[in-house]
Amino acid sequence: MNVREKPLPAAPDSKTLTLADDTLDQVSTATDCTTTPCPTASDGELLIGPAGGHQWATRFTADLSGLPKGARITSATLSLTRSNCAADCTAQQPGVYELSSAWTSSESGGALLDAAGTDDYASGTPLPDLDLGPLVQSWTERGENQGFALTVPADAHGAAYHSLTAADTTTRPRLTIRYLPPTTPSTVTDVVTVPGDSGLLATWNPPLDPGAAGELRYTAQVEKTDGAVVAEQETTTPRVVFTKLDNTVPYRVSVRAKNTVGDGPLSRSAPAQGAAVPDGTSLYRDVVQEYLAARGKILTSGSLSAADAAADAPHGTVFSALLGAQEPNLVDSRQALADNGQSYAGASAQMTDVLVSKGATADQVVVRANVTESMTLHGDGGDEPTTGSALKRYTFDLTGGTAVMDGEADDFDAGQTLSPTAAAQSQVETTSATDSQAPDDTSDDPGSIELGENGFPDETPPTPTPDAKTTAKTLSARSVSGHGTANWAYNHTDIGWEYSQDCTNFVSKALYHGGGMKFRWGGRKTDGAWWQQYYLFGSIKNKSYTWSGADNLRRHFSGHRPSSRVTKTYNAQLGDIVFFKWKKEPRYNHAAVVTSKVQGHLGLSQHGIKNHTTLDDVLARYRGTSNPIQRVLIIRPRSAK
Repeated sequence: MNVREKPLPAAPDSKTLTLADDTLDQVSTATDCTTTPCPTASDGELLIGPAGGHQWATRFTADLSGLPKGARITSATLSLTRSNCAADCTAQQPGVYELSSAWTSSESGGALLDAAGTDDYASGTPLPDLDLGPLVQSWTERGENQGFALTVPADAHGAAYHSLTAADTTTRPRLTIRYLPPTTPSTVTDVVTVPGDSGLLATWNPPLDPGAAGELRYTAQVEKTDGAVVAEQETTTPRVVFTKLDNTVPYRVSVRAKNTVGDGPLSRSAPAQGAAVPDGTSLYRDVVQEYLAARGKILTSGSLSAADAAADAPHGTVFSALLGAQEPNLVDSRQALADNGQSYAGASAQMTDVLVSKGATADQVVVRANVTESMTLHGDGGDEPTTGSALKRYTFDLTGGTAVMDGEADDFDAGQTLSPTAAAQSQVETTSATDSQAPDDTSDDPGSIELGENGFPDETPPTPTPDAKTTAKTLSARSVSGHGTANWAYNHTDIGWEYSQDCTNFVSKALYHGGGMKFRWGGRKTDGAWWQQYYLFGSIKNKSYTWSGADNLRRHFSGHRPSSRVTKTYNAQLGDIVFFKWKKEPRYNHAAVVTSKVQGHLGLSQHGIKNHTTLDDVLARYRGTSNPIQRVLIIRPRSAK
């Protein structure tokens, strides 16, 4: 990935959609009424809060049919005009509650409260300052729009506003939505190729303007310098590998982005020509495959050492030193699971999109590949599969005419190396170590899982009782769709990473798309907020720190969102969120979703070193390192609906 400073894009022409009258339905109802018919407000009037001996809420439903598909919402403001105050009115600061289910005026006010729940999108913000843009964007993305309700606590002051039937049309409620109309994406930038032996790798940067909401796709073609197209690929990530090319011919790669509107302009790389590597590509591919198999043998065999595993491979001497450096951690992981009554079995590795090329110097060869490693975690409770895919790079030194495999790294950029902790796979944004708003987590994380001396949860599952089963069902009924969160996470681990450290962004997407967790408005860096919204003229989707940072999301649940701490792993349920803290790091820096449970052993889905793994597998991986996992926290998001 090439990074360079670029000028900001010019501000595009935004559009305004004003909803009023028949496109902004509105109803006031007395929420202290549980049976119909309930009291109604006077004609031409809307009520919010206490008035006339009742507690009132007003529900609004917006007709978004006037928004084109793919529109990017940049802001949305609700304008209400007071009917019982002409001047020097104190702006009301109502809570905004997105409805989870449909409600009609034929139902009671109490039913409206049930549909609204207690997940407050915003409170403490005067209506004129409230931006409903993220809420409107979520309706267009999810395809669900049940509206929202405004109300205030019983001890707050009530207010009356003009309704859609007010005689003066300028005083009627209106929702003003500013958006960018969808267009084709702009040009992708920095198309760069890395030539290999009979192939090439192409990478590029996404367009500065995606043109529309939704996922971008790319069409990449490899072509000769005369324009003749040799091969074509479609992808959602800014990277492709082309193989079966002729080393005697120069090639270039052309790329264009596409969205729901259409294709963007074409961008081309400079011509590049492949070159043969010493001894042919098959040798290096075979060595990497043998190395991956040998590493799997150490983990799955009861006593096999790195030397033994290398000796079993035809080219084991090429990678024996590198494997030997990893032996202590691999053996400790194996032994840690054995001490816990578990073991690895059935290890396999598959390489795709393989490119073998000359390195930076004449005595170096580099193998790039998308590596998928799979194995099964076996225990008395059953088998749990673990899989992970990653872009990898393996380097060979040819000094003295003998190949030696001397490095393994993630292939995100030229300088990235494997990290001894999961911090490199944790989150993109979090507050700094010196940030006064981010206290050391030991001060505010009660309820974490106790880890024993062996590095695993120190607990014995109890015999289920009728009471325990009832409690679990009660919590499940109050969950933010735990099964929805788990299903989405399990089925979407292969979606593109937006950041090099994408775990919390992935968890938030699972909670949002699968679990239906609602946005919370607030400043981007505040713990109470949780949202994503387009900014920079709509070209980039901004995210609150709680959306993309593990410890920020943990603090959001701790102080600003109904949630339960699960203090025993055997009480965990699908859709619970697991946070990890390493010994040498000041706060939680990784998050994953519980997506399976076999005899108390938790399966996890994540954007991390392994996309599908288990809690025991993660704990075992780091137990023998200088920076083991120190604390695990399991949180169950809840709504009081």
